[in-house]
Amino acid sequence: MRTFSFLVIVFIFCSSKLKSQEHFLLPDSPAKCYLMKEGKFLREGDSARKWYLVIKKDSQREYTNNGKDYIKYKIEFLDDCTYKATVTGKSDGKNAIRIGDIITNKIIETDHQFIKISSQYFNKTDEIILEKIE
Repeated sequence: MRTFSFLVIVFIFCSSKLKSQEHFLLPDSPAKCYLMKEGKFLREGDSARKWYLVIKKDSQREYTNNGKDYIKYKIEFLDDCTYKATVTGKSDGKNAIRIGDIITNKIIETDHQFIKISSQYFNKTDEIILEKIE
């Protein structure tokens, strides 16, 4: 029984890894960085109720908690694929991010409507995958 449980856990882990890797098998060349200039985006693995992002002109808003909480940013593109986002407002006092904080985002690759981003904040770098839905 233990072997079966272990195999199920390994299968779940491997299938979730495969699912996240299925998008960038044939990435766009060059990356379509213009996809991040405007639109609505979901983070891979999250529903719109949990988290979504809206970019319009030079502003970006991250929404959480079914759209009730937000973080507002002023964005500035440094080049076609890199932009910095400066926090200008937020509704959730529990969130550790502060007004004035700066996050630098670099679009690493795209595959149709999927965008892989490297996000740097306080000397920490994370990669996230977004899907453009609008």
